[in-house]
Amino acid sequence: MVTQSMTIHVYGRVQGVGFRYQTYHWAKKNKLLGYVRNMDDGSVKIVACGSEEQIEKLIHWLENGGPPGSKIEHFQSQVCEAEEMDDFSIRH
Repeated sequence: MVTQSMTIHVYGRVQGVGFRYQTYHWAKKNKLLGYVRNMDDGSVKIVACGSEEQIEKLIHWLENGGPPGSKIEHFQSQVCEAEEMDDFSIRH
């Protein structure tokens, strides 16, 4: 299985609406590795590691609005260096 890593910065109403918590559960259910964290500029950063299919599924989920209660205005994604991770977590 080819593993790839992607960093995604999500902008919009994504803090204070359970975005990290729901993204965490979505990622665990879909067997992704990585983390989600709030950024100082009001965005949320997701680092996701998994198969190409898993990453595409995450992008599709975000394109369709992501977690209920959030309002994604736009997001930017880029392939990044794979970090050694053995789980998906919420970082503070």
